[in-house]
Amino acid sequence: MLRNPRGTAASTNTGRASKIVANVKQSRGMYTRWKKQDMWLKFSKTFKGRKRNVYKIARANVMKALKQKYTSRRLFKRERRTLWIMRVRANSRLHGIAYSRFICKLKEANININRKILSQLGVYDRAVFTNILQEAIPNWKELKEEKEFYSKPQVGTVEDIDNVMIPHIEKIVPELYEDDCIRFNRKVHDWGVEYTIDQGDPKVWQSLLPKMPEIQNFELPDHWLGNANSEAEATPLDLVDAGLAPGKEQDHWWKFIEMVKETRAADAEKIAKGEETWPKKDGISRADWFKEEPQSWFD
Repeated sequence: MLRNPRGTAASTNTGRASKIVANVKQSRGMYTRWKKQDMWLKFSKTFKGRKRNVYKIARANVMKALKQKYTSRRLFKRERRTLWIMRVRANSRLHGIAYSRFICKLKEANININRKILSQLGVYDRAVFTNILQEAIPNWKELKEEKEFYSKPQVGTVEDIDNVMIPHIEKIVPELYEDDCIRFNRKVHDWGVEYTIDQGDPKVWQSLLPKMPEIQNFELPDHWLGNANSEAEATPLDLVDAGLAPGKEQDHWWKFIEMVKETRAADAEKIAKGEETWPKKDGISRADWFKEEPQSWFD
């Protein structure tokens, strides 16, 4: 290390009291090292184990944690925006409008509201959200009606449904018209046809129905269902009987039919011997589906 003495600035080209360093390593004092260590250990106070107080290990883990925090801050912003878009999309679909079209019409109408505020309006004050959508898309009601009209499943007429569903029920319940412990009913609604089949001991039902009269109307209580609020997609009629179509029956169905035949043969032998069998009923056929009076366990 070379230094110019004081007062010799005029005789040199390096300036007054200048310092020239050439490949010299300076040693740091202990206070500088301690200060540096304290700086890193300050960030590792919440760590566990040696990562908290061992400088070498703590420094590496602090660097890793700071990198992860840097990444998390940016991922959080990305996830928040995704959530806002998801909520705005859900609210715009309730009005029959796609998200992309809604945002496009907002910009065309010079309505500058970001996605965060739109999502909060959709959650906390949907009426205001509807007013904003009304300003951007005045004919949204007509678009919603048109979309709902074409999105309704074309199931078919009541006669078409009966021609498919009743034979299908007869296949899966072979003793429908013979077993006295089976009752069936049919009810026509605006949205389709409802078929109800109840099985069990009539005496048990006679004791249960007075306590739960809603079952007599075939309206099962919500707590009986696994997910009462789930939306069920309508099944096309050509897929209802696909697994039991002639020549396409599945193996487990044939095994079930064989079991039914064996049961019927055993009942016939008991009747021939004069023994008591499972209760049967007579005079029931397919025409009973269309009777106005429903079957009841109290007949």
